[in-house]
Amino acid sequence: MKTTNCIALTLTALVLIGSAAFAQSTTATTTSTQTTSTQTAEQREAARQEAARLDAAKKALAAQQAASEQAAKNLEQAKTQIDQAQKQVEVAQKLAQKKAQMQAQQDVTKEVAEVQDALKHAQRELELYGKGTTALDQARYEKALQAFAEAAAMKGSRADGALYWKAFAEYKQAAMQAALESLKEIQKNFPDSRWLEQALALELEVKGALGTPVSPAATPDEELKLLALNGLLRTDSEQALPMIEKMINGQQPLHLKKRALFVLSQSKSPRAREILTSVAKSSPDPDLQLEALQYLQMLGGAGDTKLLSDIYSTSKDPDVKARVINALFAQADARALVDIARKETDPAMRKRIVERLSMMKSKDATDYLMELINK
Repeated sequence: MKTTNCIALTLTALVLIGSAAFAQSTTATTTSTQTTSTQTAEQREAARQEAARLDAAKKALAAQQAASEQAAKNLEQAKTQIDQAQKQVEVAQKLAQKKAQMQAQQDVTKEVAEVQDALKHAQRELELYGKGTTALDQARYEKALQAFAEAAAMKGSRADGALYWKAFAEYKQAAMQAALESLKEIQKNFPDSRWLEQALALELEVKGALGTPVSPAATPDEELKLLALNGLLRTDSEQALPMIEKMINGQQPLHLKKRALFVLSQSKSPRAREILTSVAKSSPDPDLQLEALQYLQMLGGAGDTKLLSDIYSTSKDPDVKARVINALFAQADARALVDIARKETDPAMRKRIVERLSMMKSKDATDYLMELINK
């Protein structure tokens, strides 16, 4: 009984143990199965995410490749466009060069034609001017007037001169108003002409011929005044000479004073010679002294030797003294040179006189030279 009970207890225990073990085994299996299921889901998620990343990377790479291919196509198109543009530029340059060459050729042709026309114009003007000059020389004033009128109308380089000679021809034909109109045209259209001074002088002469002479005192311009004085000197020297003398001794520029001396030298009046002598002797300006001395030499006269000696003794300018020495040498006046040499204290000037005396065949010169040798 006890054995049976023991066996029964043992079997019961084994059943209980087996049930517990089975329960544990089942629990463990269930746990293991759950764990395996959990790991497989994570792996699948990870695999899915990795697959998604790889797919995104493939797409990005495909996009980059597509972009690179498009960029290569764009670059190729750009190169093609650049080549086409360069060809267009080359064509345009060639066309421009050809056009420029054609334009240059046209310009040259035009310039040559203009030069030829200008040359023909100048030649025609010169022919007319020469024709007019020849007619003037022959006193054929009507033909001269026609030629100079046509030359002036051409408005070339000789228009001012042609107008002047036209006025002169009109004056010679007694067409005084026409002459004045021509002279006014010179003053209006050619204010800087080299013919202007002569035109003004002719105007004074024309007005004088018309009976309306211009008074020197009423002329503000000094050069015009001098021209008026020149005209007045021919008709009334007594009135003109004091005005000329005043101009020479006044504050006018040197060139005007020299012009006044020239006007003075044209007069045969004794008073004109007196004024020239005074300027030669006592003018403070050596240039005027020389100018007056030159005109006196041209006029000549018995009193030249004394005048020259007086000028030499009063002048302090070496150039004036040298001019006197040369003048006396030219007159072969050895005695006057010897007298000057004896009084001269300047060695250089005395040497100049001796040089002149050594070239003169004169007893006075020889005696003085021997005197110097024997000292």
